[in-house]
Amino acid sequence: MDRRFLTLDALRAVGALMVVLTHVGFQTGRYPRGWTGAMLAHLDLGVAIFFVISGFLLARPWFAASAAGTPAPSTGRYLWKRALRILPLYWVVVIVCLLAAPANSDVGVGGWIANLTLTQIYTQDSHAYGLAHMWSLCTEVAFYLALPLVVRLLTPRDRLDVRRVLVVSLLLSVGGVVFAAGARSWFEQPLAAEWLPAYLPWFLAGTALAACSVDPGMRARLDGAARDLAGWWLLALGLFVAACTPITGPTGLVGAPTPAEAALKCVLYGAVAVCVMFPLVFGPELEGPVRRWLAGPVPSALGEISYGIFSIHMFVLLMGMEVLGFEVFADRFWTVLGMTLVVTIPVAALSYGLFERRVMRLRNWRPPALRPSRRVVSSERGPAEAEAATSTTATSESA
Repeated sequence: MDRRFLTLDALRAVGALMVVLTHVGFQTGRYPRGWTGAMLAHLDLGVAIFFVISGFLLARPWFAASAAGTPAPSTGRYLWKRALRILPLYWVVVIVCLLAAPANSDVGVGGWIANLTLTQIYTQDSHAYGLAHMWSLCTEVAFYLALPLVVRLLTPRDRLDVRRVLVVSLLLSVGGVVFAAGARSWFEQPLAAEWLPAYLPWFLAGTALAACSVDPGMRARLDGAARDLAGWWLLALGLFVAACTPITGPTGLVGAPTPAEAALKCVLYGAVAVCVMFPLVFGPELEGPVRRWLAGPVPSALGEISYGIFSIHMFVLLMGMEVLGFEVFADRFWTVLGMTLVVTIPVAALSYGLFERRVMRLRNWRPPALRPSRRVVSSERGPAEAEAATSTTATSESA
C-alpha cells in the first residue's frame, strides 16, 4: 500500500509559523540584533518549504499515472480543486483588509482588481496594507497554472522516465537561479524577483522528489538513505546557518542583494527545504518518536489550518500593533508574537471548520452536461495500477 505522507501536514504548519515569526521579527525591529535577528530574518525559508511541498504533492498524481500507464488526472478538475482551496479565503482576507484598514482607503479600482486576481506582483504599487505577504501566493498560483505544462515537458510521452525528470528539472532550475540572480537588474518592475521563474527551482525540487517516489527502484534506494532523519535535519540546520550569514545578502530594508547573493540564497533555501522534507517522504513513514509526533493530532490539526494562519496573520499582526499602540521597530517581540498567535490560530481554525471545509465539498461538483453516465466499468488492474490510483487520490486530496 502506498504511503500517505502523514507528516507533511505538520511540515505545512512549521512553514506557516516560520512566516509568522519572520514577519513579527521585522515589525518589532529584531532583524539587526545579532544571530537571533539574522535567524528571524531568514525564517522566510518557510516559503521554500511550502513550495517544495506543493511541487511534490501536486505533481505526484501525474507521475503516478505515468508510471502505471493509467490516464492522467483531469486538468480541469485539478484547477477547480486548487481554485476552491485558495480563492474563497483569499478573497475574504483581501476584502476585509481593503475595507477595514484605514491605510487602504486610497487603494483604487486598479489595486482592488490586482489584489483580487492575484496579479499585484505584476503591477506597480499594488501591494496593500496587510497583504504584502500574499506575493508568495501569487507565485504559487502561477505554478498551479503552469504545472500541467511542466508535467507534459517532464513526461512528454506519458511514460515516466525518472532520469529525464531529474535532468530537465535540473536544467530548468539552473535557469530559475539565473533569473533569481538577474531579475532586479533586468526588469524595471521592482517585484520581478517575486515572479515564478525565480522560485521554480523550489517547486521543481518537489516535483523531482515526486517522480522518484513513484519509481519502485529509485524509491527503494532513497528509502534507505532517508532513514537517518537526524542526519538530514542536522545538514538542513547547517545549510540554514550558512544562509543566515551575509553571503545571502542584506536583511530587512538595508538594501538589495547582489546577483550572486540572490542566487546563493535561492540555492541554499531550496537545499534546506529538501533536506527537511526528504526523510519525511522517503524512509519509514512512522518510525521513531519524531515522525510519529509529527503525524499526531496537534501537528496535523495545525497543518490543516496552516493556509488560514498564513493568510490571516499579517492583518492581525499589523492591526493588533495599532490597537495596542505599539510602534513599528520598537521591540516587544514576545508580546506581539503572542498576540498574533492567540488571535490568528483560533480565527484560522474557525475559518477552516466553518468555511473552507464547506467550500471544499464542492470539489467533486460538475455541470450536469459533464457528469458521466451511470454505468459499471470493469477493469483489470495489476498492483502497480492499483497503487497509482491510491496514491493519486491520497496526494491530490491532501494538497
